[in-house]
Amino acid sequence: MFKINTCIWIIFLFLQVAATGKAEPAPRQKLTLADCVRIALQKHQSVGISEANLDIAEAQHQQAMSAYWPQISVQSNASMAEKSTTYSFQGQFNLPASFGNALGPLAGAAALSQGAGQAGAAAATQQLQKALATPIPINMDMKLIDRDLITSQVNLTYPIFTGMKREALVRQAEKGMQIAEQNKRKTNLEIVRDVKKYYYSAQFALQMEKLADDTLERFKALEDLTEQLYKHGSLKVKKTDYLRTKTTTALTRTIRSEAVYAREMAHEALGNAMGQEWDASWSLADPGEGSPLSEDLKQLVESAQTFNPDLQQLKLAVQISEDQITEARSGYYPMIGFQAEAHDVQTNYKAGVTNANNRDNWTIGVGLQWNLFDGFQTTGKVTQAQAQQRKLEHQQILLDQAIALQIKQQFLSIKNANAQIKDSKDANGFASENRQLNMRAYQEDLAETKDVIEAQIVETFAAGAYYRSRYALEIGLLSLEYLIGGKIDSMSE
Repeated sequence: MFKINTCIWIIFLFLQVAATGKAEPAPRQKLTLADCVRIALQKHQSVGISEANLDIAEAQHQQAMSAYWPQISVQSNASMAEKSTTYSFQGQFNLPASFGNALGPLAGAAALSQGAGQAGAAAATQQLQKALATPIPINMDMKLIDRDLITSQVNLTYPIFTGMKREALVRQAEKGMQIAEQNKRKTNLEIVRDVKKYYYSAQFALQMEKLADDTLERFKALEDLTEQLYKHGSLKVKKTDYLRTKTTTALTRTIRSEAVYAREMAHEALGNAMGQEWDASWSLADPGEGSPLSEDLKQLVESAQTFNPDLQQLKLAVQISEDQITEARSGYYPMIGFQAEAHDVQTNYKAGVTNANNRDNWTIGVGLQWNLFDGFQTTGKVTQAQAQQRKLEHQQILLDQAIALQIKQQFLSIKNANAQIKDSKDANGFASENRQLNMRAYQEDLAETKDVIEAQIVETFAAGAYYRSRYALEIGLLSLEYLIGGKIDSMSE
C-alpha cells in the first residue's frame, strides 16, 4: 500500500511539472557592497594590466641583477671557402758578412787540395765571399688556412668596477618594482572607488524610485478622496481642486518614470564597473548607513602622506633620480673588467696558422677603459639628472598640498552631510506628521485641497533631501578613502 501511494505521488508531481512547462526560475542573487567589490577585483581588466606591469618591473630588476654575474657565451662556426687562404712572400735577403768570412777559407783550402796553388786558392775565396754577399731573391706562396674550417670559442667577461653604475641601475630597478606595486594598489583603489560610487548611486536611485512610488500612491488616494468629496457636494472642494489633484498625479507619474529610468541606468553602470556581463541577473541588498569620522583633519592628511599611492610613487621617483645622478657620475670613473677566452680549430690541414700549437688555446686578461675627455658629455648628464631631481621634488610638494586641500574639502563635505542628515531627518518627521494632519482634516472637510497637496509635496521634498544627504555622506567617505589610500574603517566610530 505504501509503495502504491508513493507511486501516485510521484506521478502527481510529474504531471504538475509537465503542466507548468518548466521549473520556477532561481531567485536573483542579492549583492552587498562587499560582494560587488569582490566581483570587480576578480573580473575587472585593469587588475590584469597592473599585474602585467608588476611582472614587467620584476623582469627589469632581474635584468639589472645580471650585471653581478659573469657573462659566458659560446660561438661555433663551420665554413667552406672557394680557395684556401695563402700567403705570398716576395723579396730578397742578405747573408751576414761573417757567414762569407767563415766560408771563404774553406773554399781556398779546397782549391789548394786540388793543386790550384796560392793564387787559385785566394781567387776561390774571393769569389765565394762575393757570391755570398749578393742578395738572394725569394718568390714563394705558403698555405695558411685550409678552405674547410670549423672554429669553436668560449668567452667569459665579468665587470670588476663600473664606477657605481651597476649598483645605481639595480637600485633603480628595485624602486621600479615598488612603483609598480603602488600602481597596482592605486588600480585596486580606483576599482573600489568606482564600484562604491556606482553602488551608492544605485541605492540612491532605488530610494528615489521608492519615494516616487509612495508619493504617487498618496496622490492617487488624494485624487480619489477629492473626487468623492466633489461628487458628494463638499462646500470646500471645487472642480478646480479635483483637476488640480489629477494634474499633480499625472506629473508624479512622469517623475516616477524618470526615477525608474535613473535606477535602471545606475544598475547597469554598477554592473559595468563590476565587470558583469550585460545580461547578468542580480539585485542589491539593503545597504548600511555611513558613520561619521572620529579623526581630525591633521591625522587624515598624515595618513594620506603615508598611504596615498600617488605620493608614494612620486617619493620613489625622487629616490630614483638620486640613483640616476650616481649613474651619470659613473662616467668620471674607469671601467675595469675581467675577460677569458678559449678556442678550438678543427681542420684537416695541420700546418700554417692551424698548426698543432695554434689549434687549442686560451687567454686570460684584465681590461680597463677610461674616458679621460668626452667633450663634457658626462658633466651634461649629471647636470640633467640633478635638474630632474629638483623638478620631482617640487612636484612632490605640489602634490602634497593638492591632496591635503582635497582631503580638507572632503572633510568639510562630510561634516556638512552629517549636519544635513540630522536636519533633513527631523524635517522629514515634521513633514510626515503635517501631511497626516492635513489628510485627516481634509477628510472632515476642514482643510483646503491646495494645503493637502502642499503637505504631500513638502513631505516628498523632505524625504528626498534626507536621501540626498545620506548619499552625499557616502560619496564623501569613499572619496576620502581613495585620497588616503586605504580603508577608513579604523577612523570611524
